[in-house]
Amino acid sequence: MTVAVGVRPVAAGWLPLLSAPVAMANNAPGLVLGEMGGALGTAPATTAWVVTAFGLGLAVGTPVAGHLIRGRGARAALLVSAGFMLVGTLLLVAAPSFGLVVAGRVVQAVGGSGMMVVAINAAGTAARAGLVTAGAGVGGALGPIVGLAVTSATSWHVALALGAVTLGTVPFLVSRLPDAAPGATRFDFVGAGLFLGLVLALVLSTRFDAAVVVAVATVVPLVLWVRARPEGFVPVALVRSRPYLVACGLILALATGYFFLLYRVPALLRAAGWDAGHIGLAQLVLLLAGSALSLVFASNFDRFGRRVVVVGMVALGAVAQLLGLLVGVNPLLPVLGLGIAVLAMVSAQAVLMITGTEHLTHAHRPVAVGLYSLFFQLGGAFGPMFAALLT
Repeated sequence: MTVAVGVRPVAAGWLPLLSAPVAMANNAPGLVLGEMGGALGTAPATTAWVVTAFGLGLAVGTPVAGHLIRGRGARAALLVSAGFMLVGTLLLVAAPSFGLVVAGRVVQAVGGSGMMVVAINAAGTAARAGLVTAGAGVGGALGPIVGLAVTSATSWHVALALGAVTLGTVPFLVSRLPDAAPGATRFDFVGAGLFLGLVLALVLSTRFDAAVVVAVATVVPLVLWVRARPEGFVPVALVRSRPYLVACGLILALATGYFFLLYRVPALLRAAGWDAGHIGLAQLVLLLAGSALSLVFASNFDRFGRRVVVVGMVALGAVAQLLGLLVGVNPLLPVLGLGIAVLAMVSAQAVLMITGTEHLTHAHRPVAVGLYSLFFQLGGAFGPMFAALLT
């Protein structure tokens, strides 16, 4: 993967500052869903839509951001994403009802997804991509405990606005990102509608049986459309690239496992008698350790061997799920599993992105990165929903 030519190169230190606040915003409700439900008068299963809504926004915004970079350049993508993030944050701060909270989370996530895609497109190397993913890992680790602290000091409205921190990077980055598009094409509205319809139906299928029917009904026309428009919303070159498809499938599995444990483990610990403060502290320590250690793998994956790193991270992901089942043996084992899950997911995220996109053309890479990031974000939608179903 190569870095797009811009006015000035983006310093590596800016990249995690784009990604970390978005991940923090995603996970901020983790320890305050009960308080939110009480304030809004909603049952736990309904309150979980605050989490799902962010996943829906990411699912829509991530692939669109890749096409925006391809069609209008990274600078335009950054500004548009910042606009969505600002509007979504304002909605969350002022929202008087559950419906507006959900709407604000969707809009905020659309903007946040664009920030993430801009950051990972500007990375270019495994080490720099590792900074993006590790930054997201650290932000995700801090999200629940920071959300709890902010809620205790102010309100959960302010906790949900944490993602707006990423807006502080915009004045410094806007002149450093390219305004030229790497491969401008006419936007494929039909392909976008079919693809996003399929994605949203898959996310909602965990709640509504009818969504399964919509997903199945969308597959055939989408396949036919991709064949008819090989440079459309889903370029056929991506569908025919085995390394790219493997990368997307693996990151989906690892992300789903991580986000499942991120929301399942606190429920297990509460049932074991732990209070919210101790749960948040345990999560924080293990998630920070896993995210920091992931940098070692991301920056040295060529030295270790790409296949060894990927196979090792998949194996660790499986071990993490096994540990998540052993709360009856020792409550610390699921927490350890969560730390291992974030190590596996964050390490693999950077490595798989590079190996999955390195042989694609420069024009296809922004779209490929956007769609790849979507599979990670889908894990962020599926995992909490599976955890909620078991609560």
